[in-house]
Amino acid sequence: MEPWQILDLLLRGMAVGAQLGLAIALARSAEDRGLRIVILLLFISSISLTLTGVPQILRMMGSAQILLWLIQIGGAGYFWLFAVMLFEDRRLTWISTSPSIALTVIGLFGQYGPRALAPATWGLHNVLGLLLALNALFVIIRSGQNDLVEARRRLRVPFLLLIAVFSVVISAVQIGQGLGINSPWYQFANASLQALLGIGGVAVLLEARSTLFGVSPGGRSATVDARPIDDSQIWLDRLQKVMDIEALWRREGLTIGDLATAVGLPEHRLRRLINDQLGHRNFASFVNQRRIAEARTLLSDPASAARTVASIAFDLGFGSLGPFNRAFRDETGLTPTEYRRQTMANSSPIPENPR
Repeated sequence: MEPWQILDLLLRGMAVGAQLGLAIALARSAEDRGLRIVILLLFISSISLTLTGVPQILRMMGSAQILLWLIQIGGAGYFWLFAVMLFEDRRLTWISTSPSIALTVIGLFGQYGPRALAPATWGLHNVLGLLLALNALFVIIRSGQNDLVEARRRLRVPFLLLIAVFSVVISAVQIGQGLGINSPWYQFANASLQALLGIGGVAVLLEARSTLFGVSPGGRSATVDARPIDDSQIWLDRLQKVMDIEALWRREGLTIGDLATAVGLPEHRLRRLINDQLGHRNFASFVNQRRIAEARTLLSDPASAARTVASIAFDLGFGSLGPFNRAFRDETGLTPTEYRRQTMANSSPIPENPR
């Protein structure tokens, strides 16, 4: 075995070890079952990508190596899903898994479909993977303003760098394979990048895992005393007045800065107050909790039956119907129309007793 081959194996071993350790640590720390599943899928696909560059392992696996390849081709979709679930607290649904499924289906068609269409198919696969990486970058940047978890806010810049490196690695591997580049320097460079990526992921994510996953959306942290400390109760009372009595949550486009001004607290202190004392991980969930509660009341009220769902959404501070439908479905599992139909059917008047 050549010296570079030995070094290549060592680098890949480092990458697999780092990714496996990080996957176990993050999966154990995550409270949400869906996020744990996505974490495992992401790292299994990443480890599969690493192992497909080791000829000895592929020979040992024989025809079973198709499993490694099958998991690997959806990797960009798993990475996108991990990013949006972590930074936007989205739930795992069939719709959210559709990018990963699409990548896998396109990859299967590129591998087993007509040979004449293979280059265009793999080109489409690479473009979709790149678009998902760019969208993940956009989501992380966009959601920063609403993030109430301080550790997660600090994590954004290094995580963005990891996404950039990850995207380069995945794109280089897929484009290189499509062009038939399998020279020793290519595999060695690939192994080096994957080792750096694994070590970088450990450095960025491992220490912060408890604060990243320690507070569930809408719940309290197990490590935070639920009793207000210092002057927190004063500010909680002021926050409740602004939100419940003055109903500031009805304002369209309400930001954490607007609320901080109304309460009279610096923005960073308000973020900590809402996160530590009320258990919300992002500002949108904090505001939408009141909006959706009021929406449920209106949609189940026969006196509001003539009102359209859109008019209710706008009255509650939503700028358009789409965000309202998503927020309502995330909270109740039903669309506003389905909820109204169901509650109206269950609240039919009781007939008077005949005399």
